[in-house]
Amino acid sequence: MSRPTTARAQSETVGIILLVAVFVVSASAIGVAYVGGVGSDTDEVVVSAELSADGTDLRVDHLGGDALPNGELAVVVRADGNATRYPFAPPAGEFAPGERRTFSDALVANATNEVALYHEASGERIARTTLAPTATPSPAAETGSIEGVVVGPGAAATRVASGASLGLRPSVVPLSGATVAVDGAGRVAEARTGVGGAYRIDGLEPGEYEVSATAPGLAVSATTVEVEPNETATVDFRLDPLRPAEFAVEIAGVDARVDAGDPVTVDATVENVGDERGTETVELRVGDERVDSVELPLDAGESRTVSLRWQTLPTDAGEETLTVDAGDDAATTTVEVLDAATDAVAYVDRDGDGDPDETYTAVELAFLGAVDGHLVVYDDVTVQTPVGATADRVTVRDGVTVRANGIDLTAAGDLSVGQDAVLDASSRGFLFAGAGDVSLRAGGDLDARDAAVTTSAGALFASAGDIALTAGGDADLRDGTFEAVGVGFFGRSDGRITVTAGGTVRTEGASFDPPRE
Repeated sequence: MSRPTTARAQSETVGIILLVAVFVVSASAIGVAYVGGVGSDTDEVVVSAELSADGTDLRVDHLGGDALPNGELAVVVRADGNATRYPFAPPAGEFAPGERRTFSDALVANATNEVALYHEASGERIARTTLAPTATPSPAAETGSIEGVVVGPGAAATRVASGASLGLRPSVVPLSGATVAVDGAGRVAEARTGVGGAYRIDGLEPGEYEVSATAPGLAVSATTVEVEPNETATVDFRLDPLRPAEFAVEIAGVDARVDAGDPVTVDATVENVGDERGTETVELRVGDERVDSVELPLDAGESRTVSLRWQTLPTDAGEETLTVDAGDDAATTTVEVLDAATDAVAYVDRDGDGDPDETYTAVELAFLGAVDGHLVVYDDVTVQTPVGATADRVTVRDGVTVRANGIDLTAAGDLSVGQDAVLDASSRGFLFAGAGDVSLRAGGDLDARDAAVTTSAGALFASAGDIALTAGGDADLRDGTFEAVGVGFFGRSDGRITVTAGGTVRTEGASFDPPRE
């Protein structure tokens, strides 16, 4: 093919360049390529290159034209069933006119070598030829080689006998097309395994090399080997399937003793010992209760230390077992919670960090009124006066009993009465002592599932109190007990049970006496 040589523009930048060269079976060949339409402002790009063989050394000379990035060029030599890739980089930079690249012992002597030059940025094969160099006798070779076989997991397992028992031994098969790379002594080279899983890399200067084998879907295997002059080192590889992400955990630090009411911080180191990236929820449990958690993504082999927190209460005195669970692994430790001298039954958390900002005794709770933050009643309350409190959010913890002459709890947001908690405003006298009322008002959701609320009366001349449950959102009363029954000498004098909600009211399994309105 011939092209005019007049009015030819020269490229000032190197983009996606297709290099075309012409080679013949000889000691050297020169090719000239005219390539247009390469995404530049010029009409065409011209490259002239020479490929030659010097014994078993392969040489590529840039005779003229445009410079090419080293990282975009590679030579592949196939001989005796093996394929070896020789990248132009390192060094960084360009392959410019007047420069030469020499690949020592890249050609197999007295054999047919298929040589291909690739422009890897575009994925196209640029040129192809065959060379059959004759080895030049040398009194003493100064280079060495590395060879071996790469095997991987087979499609099935082999049943083997061991004494009186039988087991399964995973089968292995030779891997063709696996990539073996060597790096060291100033040389970087790659080879692809053939049908039998074999590879060989020649022309290595004496020294220590890192040798690695890779194949799609299998874990990388690497080792180091010393290459001696005139010697061939054998390095075989077995590639195993990639292990999924697996998290191991150990507790790095925690205070062994704390005062009741103080927070406990547990530092845990979590490592992904698998071969793939994964994400796991790492949680802190006190007994069977989860008190804190964090979502943790980790790359293969990556480890991080996380801090998890447990806010103790005055009622938590004693020795507690703390567990950090990372899904695949868990670690435990014990903490002694020292009894704090306090008769507090409730606290308010104003900043939402879970720490008590102020605590209240039963009597203080009875006359608390309005507070800012999250009001938490965590211990039993027994007073001979009504209890009334208003907060942004109100929680009565699981199993807590509040016994008073009346109970009025109001939350601007959610209000929760825990499982097995009891709100009791029943009468305690014999003649005229009437029961108090219980009023629970939530601006958000009201949760009294599996709780008990009672305003019953059993005196001669007393009446039961009323139960008023109000929610701006949903009201969950499932499995709860709500009782406002008055039974006296002169018959029943029941209170009223009213439920009002802006959203859904759920009452499955709940009992109301008398029936709610």
